[in-house]
Amino acid sequence: MQYTGNIFLYNNNSINKELYHQNLEKMGYFLFDTDNLHKFTLYHKEITPNVILFDFDRQTPFDFITSLENKFERSTVPLVVVSEAPKALIYHPSIAHYLTHDAAKKQLLNILESYCTGNKKHHVLYINLKPYERPGFAQSVTDAGYSLFEVHNTKAAASYLAKNTPSVICVNFHPALSKSQKAFNHPKTFYVQNSQNIKEIEQFLH
Repeated sequence: MQYTGNIFLYNNNSINKELYHQNLEKMGYFLFDTDNLHKFTLYHKEITPNVILFDFDRQTPFDFITSLENKFERSTVPLVVVSEAPKALIYHPSIAHYLTHDAAKKQLLNILESYCTGNKKHHVLYINLKPYERPGFAQSVTDAGYSLFEVHNTKAAASYLAKNTPSVICVNFHPALSKSQKAFNHPKTFYVQNSQNIKEIEQFLH
């Protein structure tokens, strides 16, 4: 079996954990899992994963959110959180992707493949630092029939661009991203604010 990538999984649900092992290991992923946050961070220093995945069966534990500042803020590894907690409640700049469990069934595999094996050619890489504020643009892209990969911090965007080639980069207007075109060295970088912006970039998506 061909090796696909390293995934670190923090999960507090034994049934979900078993499903992750069954589904991901047969695809060639090496999966390290634990439900001990301290042990998780120690192994993170020893082995470099392609993706860090947190899956919480209920609400996201408060101690996890408070630990991000010290443990993962400087990490360049994309951090994916699967939780039913509202995005605005668990917002933290270290988190690259927020997914509900229903959304994870549809999107997680694409996310893992993009960071581990790459070679994806999504129409749009969408960098959205505040995912709970502007859902309109992303929805307009998919409604128009285009593929989109959305991230919530620039480190994840850099990891994605290291292995994938989107047609355009779209950035929600934010002061922290004012120099994004130079940072990502992509000639087709656009600032977007709402669903109407799809009309401005559509000519570059064919």
